[in-house]
Amino acid sequence: AAVGFSMHWSTPAAVLLGSLMASHTLLVYPAVRRAGLSTHSAVATAVGATVLTDTASLIVLTAVSSSQLQGGSPLSIAVQIVVGLVVLLVFSLVILPRIARLAFRRLGTDRMVRYMLAIAAFLAAATVAASFGIEGIVGAFFAGLGMNRLVPNEGPLMDHIDFFGSVLFVPIFLISVGMLLQPSVMVEGETLKLAGLFIVASMGGKTLAALVTKRTLHLTLDETSLILGLTVPQAAATLAATVIGFDIGLFDQSVVNAVLVLILVSIIAATLLVERARHRVPVPRGERQELGKRVLVALETTGQARTAFAIGARLAAPDAGIVRGFLGALPADTRKREPDLEQLRVAGYAEGVDVDPALIVHRSMAEGIVNAVAANEPTIVLIGQRTIFDSSLGGSGEAVAAFVDAPVAAVIGQTARIEEVLVVDTPMLGDRAANEREIELIAELTRRIAGREGRRRHVLRFPHASELAPGQVCIAPANSEQVLVASDPPAGAVLMLVFAPQVLPAEAGSEDGAMAIAAPG
Repeated sequence: AAVGFSMHWSTPAAVLLGSLMASHTLLVYPAVRRAGLSTHSAVATAVGATVLTDTASLIVLTAVSSSQLQGGSPLSIAVQIVVGLVVLLVFSLVILPRIARLAFRRLGTDRMVRYMLAIAAFLAAATVAASFGIEGIVGAFFAGLGMNRLVPNEGPLMDHIDFFGSVLFVPIFLISVGMLLQPSVMVEGETLKLAGLFIVASMGGKTLAALVTKRTLHLTLDETSLILGLTVPQAAATLAATVIGFDIGLFDQSVVNAVLVLILVSIIAATLLVERARHRVPVPRGERQELGKRVLVALETTGQARTAFAIGARLAAPDAGIVRGFLGALPADTRKREPDLEQLRVAGYAEGVDVDPALIVHRSMAEGIVNAVAANEPTIVLIGQRTIFDSSLGGSGEAVAAFVDAPVAAVIGQTARIEEVLVVDTPMLGDRAANEREIELIAELTRRIAGREGRRRHVLRFPHASELAPGQVCIAPANSEQVLVASDPPAGAVLMLVFAPQVLPAEAGSEDGAMAIAAPG
């Protein structure tokens, strides 16, 4: 903004310039995530700052745009903007997610329909924003915040949105920007002068912010460079705000060209900073991942799909995680099982899960699940079993838990509606620390599956099948001695046996890396 005032710009133009330079885009975040630094505190700080900064920048854009396009007193404009933002926030963060969740479950059993519902949600928020004189990009941004738990970053729907945007929306936007520009203006002295001032202002401001963050959070120089590299890139929000400023008459072609130069320089600088810093910042070790970040559901039949996906969805929801579904198949039955994948997809969509199921083709279900775990790195594994001692799966729950470092839960039975969660309290035996971790895990599973309004009840012994009622889910440690005298749940009830994760030593496998899993007994 100081740069704008120094060139005798109007107050709206200088303020808009400051806000668009304050925003940034996490273009280099994928490289940081691949380096294993996504859970680092410095990266988390930069990601959180992006949401706050872009939100504040778009609010400034709203105020400036409304003041330029609408008549009336400053007070009336301010009241309209405040009311519009409140309505937009309520619609985007409260109403829209509930409507979208209901629509996904009732209508979204087809990929195309789910994509159209997502696009309709973004357009609806943009329309609400426009009705109050707020730029549509602000509404779409808040719709993204409201929909992010329903459209996880690693899910199939997000892949479709990203693909369609990359091949259609972004090129159309860039073409529209290109039609505003004159190549000859790019090399004019005025454009180069503005570009130099913008680069100094933008990168200087981000450097100052990174240094303040370094001092406040006691970061190292490499961690500070990582934050700077993440927050320097100017891209989508910057270019969109610049085009809006041009359309409302605050910026001329020289400014738009200078901003394009700034975007190019900022992306190059960010790439160099992050590439250097990510090799010097140590990867966080021993940090516990969110339980529901990646939920893997492995089934042998489609009968338990609704129940397993319902539990998986409740586990993933607090962490905005994803649920991946797999169906076991013998090598000779691959073609026969492919139609069942569509049933799994429909069952997942009915529970609000954006899932694209796949087959686990292996002679041993347990070994196949272990291979799927290695490929997908889940934070928890749900395995569907027909009976409490299901030999047809080769003792999958126990066998898989012995070879993976993620929690494993065997799901026995099925229910149309989860109404109450029972927790079996067992005495602590053996390794006290291991028992405490197991108890903590079961408590977290109970809290998530029961939900905010669900009923939870603790019992001192493993219930007999006749004692479980439809709609009840009973959770217990799989190593509890009481499981030995338990029986299968009745129709409409579910048992969940939780296996504490453990990793076997390397010498447990054979020399060529092959693995042998034996059923109990």
